[in-house]
Amino acid sequence: MEKIKKIKVDRKLCIGAASCIVAAMEVFELDDKNIAVMLLKNGVKKSGMTAKEKLEHSETDDEILMMAAQSCPTRAVFLYDEKGKQVYP
Repeated sequence: MEKIKKIKVDRKLCIGAASCIVAAMEVFELDDKNIAVMLLKNGVKKSGMTAKEKLEHSETDDEILMMAAQSCPTRAVFLYDEKGKQVYP
């Protein structure tokens, strides 16, 4: 598996199942609309394309991020490698 460099949550696909949070609660949480967002440095919360290094816990293992993405029933969590290639889904 290529190293994960970017993550995105598609707000149109997310149904608030929170399975990504169960897998990686240091990375994801639900916002006030019950949609997953990523927790970034300085208390910022975002769902759009984000560099892994900007996550509050940027040291989160790639396998955990992959598990979080794979656990999503609607495949709303997208992962990208160093070259910008989509690695999941």
